[in-house]
Amino acid sequence: MILSGTPAFRLLRQAPGPGRQNMAVDEALLESVGRSDSPPTLRLYGFAPPTLSLGRFQKAGELIDRELAARDGLTLVRRPTGGQAVLHDRELTYAVVLARGELQPFTKREIYRFIAGMLLAGLEEAGIRARSNNARQGSARNPDCFRSTGQYEIADDRERKLIGSAQVLNRQAALQHGAIPLDGSYRRISRYLRAPTEEEHGLPASLGEELGREIGFAEAQEAFARGAARWLSRHGLGLEPGELLAAERARAAELLAEKYSRDEWNLAY
Repeated sequence: MILSGTPAFRLLRQAPGPGRQNMAVDEALLESVGRSDSPPTLRLYGFAPPTLSLGRFQKAGELIDRELAARDGLTLVRRPTGGQAVLHDRELTYAVVLARGELQPFTKREIYRFIAGMLLAGLEEAGIRARSNNARQGSARNPDCFRSTGQYEIADDRERKLIGSAQVLNRQAALQHGAIPLDGSYRRISRYLRAPTEEEHGLPASLGEELGREIGFAEAQEAFARGAARWLSRHGLGLEPGELLAAERARAAELLAEKYSRDEWNLAY
């Protein structure tokens, strides 16, 4: 694995916000970094109000009880990435965006491996020991993201999934983002899934359950920022606080209006 092209990542630390806006921002970052308008970026954010997100190719009509989700006040959004459904509630969310020239070989596996190191360092800063999974655990067909663990996803020593990640690559760049639950609230997703989830690997975990105490958003965000800085420094790279560019904010607003707020996208398939 070879990293090149930039001396530092940009760090975006943002407060929890609406789910559809979050997905618009992540896609705007994918475009901006892919054009080399921005450096590789780590974004740490969250969701408020709670949001149910679907993977890029999941079938919303078959999978989700949308009426029940709406009655319970959940926003529904389709991600630009693959993977399975996630209920984003009390969590820290991460997104990493890399341009094609910044990591070689530029493959899904190598990107997952690189980001796994960053995430493990963040967990260490929070006081949690975990590992990167060597092989898939559970069924890839399970509609609940946290009921199976993919290669290079993060689990504890009892094989309980701690971080759920999804990825998309295009010709210019890659976006990988994922949910880091702070407590067990995300497990309410089973209430909204029409298809039953599989139980063979037991309940997934959360940071609070691993620590045996409550952990807040600000504490988790700080731990993962420190961990990322430490991990990147091992590769000769910095992590510099930054903000969204005006062009990125404008593009996110366009994507929100034209894509992520529309049923044609969120209810596709």
